[in-house]
Amino acid sequence: MMTETENLLLRNWLKSDAAALYQMCRDETLRRSGVTFFESIHDAEEAIRFWEKDSRFKAIIHRESGELIGFISLGDMNRYEGYVELEYAIAANYRNRGYATEVVKRMVDYGFSKMDLAVIAAWVRSHNAESVRVLEKCAFTFEGRLRKHARDQSDTLCYSLLREEWDDRQIGEQKTGVCIQQRL
Repeated sequence: MMTETENLLLRNWLKSDAAALYQMCRDETLRRSGVTFFESIHDAEEAIRFWEKDSRFKAIIHRESGELIGFISLGDMNRYEGYVELEYAIAANYRNRGYATEVVKRMVDYGFSKMDLAVIAAWVRSHNAESVRVLEKCAFTFEGRLRKHARDQSDTLCYSLLREEWDDRQIGEQKTGVCIQQRL
């Protein structure tokens, strides 16, 4: 699956993405956020070998520059079929431009419309205010706080979006004449 948004392309991973992925993961803010990061180019290559054939793991490419600017996934949480965890990251020099919100909305639409998911959950460290704002803009519901849950002993905030909530939003947008274009 390759899909587009106004500013971004989501595509399958390529072996050639390893160096850019590793560089992105050197950012301390990203490391503190709790998302998956890689300690070497070799580690990034190993992850890409796993991700490159799995439609749930996508590279985020800036349409204008062609650069890898992030990653997003809908990973299995070992709960039940249709319950997944959303994980995403945007490179430091591309943050605060709306790209995370843009790509999360697209991946949520893909998850519910193409993967037939029941729940998309997201866990975010309490000090990651930017990611909290992204989830709230994308209609995720705050479920609770796990105190000192993260490996750095910070709190983890739990969010989710249910299929029926997404369905209701789609119906509401159709009634108001808002059209969501998907190029899947």
